[in-house]
Amino acid sequence: MQKKLLIIADPIEKAKLKSDSSIALAQAAIEDSWQVFWCESNNVHLFGESVFVSDLNQIHSVSTDEIKFDLINKKKIPLREFEICFVRKDPPFNENYKDLCWILASQSDVKIINPAEALLSFHEKALQWKAFSDGVLTHDQIIPTCLSSSFEIIKDFCNENKSLMKNGIICKPWLGHGGESVEHFKNTESLFLNLKNNENLNMSKIMIQPFLEEIHTQGDRRVLIANGVVIGDFVRIPAEGKIASNLAQGGSAILREMSKEQNLICNKIAEYLKSKNILFAGLDLIGCRIGEINITSPTGLRTYEFLAGKNIAKTAFQLMVK
Repeated sequence: MQKKLLIIADPIEKAKLKSDSSIALAQAAIEDSWQVFWCESNNVHLFGESVFVSDLNQIHSVSTDEIKFDLINKKKIPLREFEICFVRKDPPFNENYKDLCWILASQSDVKIINPAEALLSFHEKALQWKAFSDGVLTHDQIIPTCLSSSFEIIKDFCNENKSLMKNGIICKPWLGHGGESVEHFKNTESLFLNLKNNENLNMSKIMIQPFLEEIHTQGDRRVLIANGVVIGDFVRIPAEGKIASNLAQGGSAILREMSKEQNLICNKIAEYLKSKNILFAGLDLIGCRIGEINITSPTGLRTYEFLAGKNIAKTAFQLMVK
């Protein structure tokens, strides 16, 4: 019998075939003779003592140009019918996302990638801090960060890190993703003025970091990791007049060889993630400092394939399911 893969993601109708990494993984699975099914997070249910899914789409064929799928209109399909389940829902990591993870964490029958317990335990904007705390990364390999809703705490942080803020300050929402709502302030005075006028500051935490010049001089590097193995990387360059280098914000991508130090950092993190049972991740590297470790829905498989002519989605899939 064919093995079955379930992908829990955003609506399949909105997937961009030429760039979506979830679609790339679905294609790799089909080419490896798996049956592939797709559903949204609201189609995952806890019923009695078991987890069920409903209203699945079965994907029959997929490429960068076309996808063919059918709706399976069933109310209750046991999750245990699937060998593997990929959680590929995009952030924000809100209550709906947490609900999905709690439901998936309640079962042990199916291999979940990435595990719901890991998604609940490690925020991708903070996982590098845990790696630092565990002795995997050094102070110089992470970006100094303040996460707070207190104006006074943020002010103290900026004053203590003045030497790193000669190129300005980055301010972004804790639960943001894809480079959305990232702001660049040229100096602390303009940041403080903005925060004083922010009526919502005390209601939600924001991230404050020095703006690293390497973003404009070198871009930032997306490094893809599967089951403890670095499988590919590329550099993202911000669009003219933009701060965020994310491709979703208009950035461009190029291939550039990693330095020896960058390669060492990435391989250390790859081993560390595997030890935490995190089998798929997208590491963001600015110079030799880690910005984020994306574990909710890492992207970049199609981009690397386009740049290098190498299908690493197939490599990633085979590494994760072995």
